[in-house]
Amino acid sequence: MRYVPIFLLSLFMMFGAKDAQSSNNNYRLEFAGEFIRGLVEAHQSEDAARRDIDGIKKDAEYMQKLMSSIIRNGTRTKMRLQVRLNRLEKIKINDKKFDILVPTVTDLYSRKLALYEEIVRAAQTIIAGPRPDVDYGKLAAHLPEITAQLEFLDETIFKVVPMVGMLLISPKPDSKGHLSHFSITRNEAQQLISAIESGFGKSLDEEDQNWNTSSASVLRTYLRDKGFKFSDDKWE
Repeated sequence: MRYVPIFLLSLFMMFGAKDAQSSNNNYRLEFAGEFIRGLVEAHQSEDAARRDIDGIKKDAEYMQKLMSSIIRNGTRTKMRLQVRLNRLEKIKINDKKFDILVPTVTDLYSRKLALYEEIVRAAQTIIAGPRPDVDYGKLAAHLPEITAQLEFLDETIFKVVPMVGMLLISPKPDSKGHLSHFSITRNEAQQLISAIESGFGKSLDEEDQNWNTSSASVLRTYLRDKGFKFSDDKWE
């Protein structure tokens, strides 16, 4: 058995405990960061697709160009969703009150991914030209149904936002028994707020917001305006 000097053992215990505590709380910040990045990417993908489609000249090749745009933007969105799914699935939430968060959000993202795959396949079928075995009327009618399903999933994600906010609250009560602090520092909270504001810009202040922007707006309000202190603020 090797001899370990007592002072080295003490250092290991001191820093090891600190690292463990940091690791135990890190999943809260990690999940919130990935959740916000998912919202920002969805918003940016929607904006890019809208600009792309609005820029298509309505001439004889309009339908061909429109389907190409749908394929391009749909594929881009699929890739981003897959990356986000992979990152979220690696996060382990060490709090039983919130252990449903990761499977809930990843399930919603998986369903969105499947719907974008349907959109891309439909556009590919249309752009390929007439085929006797394809009901193009039925195919065209299905696209608005997919859009409605995507909106429903975004609404469901919006309903998850309060739980994401609660995840960031420290389970450690103050001297009055209240949960008054976030589990993240002021600087970490500001980084999350900045990511929301830089990703969504002026759309956060618009009255008529879609579900995605509303999710970001509510989360920003939770971080900025609810009156919680931060983990590096004074505890009373």
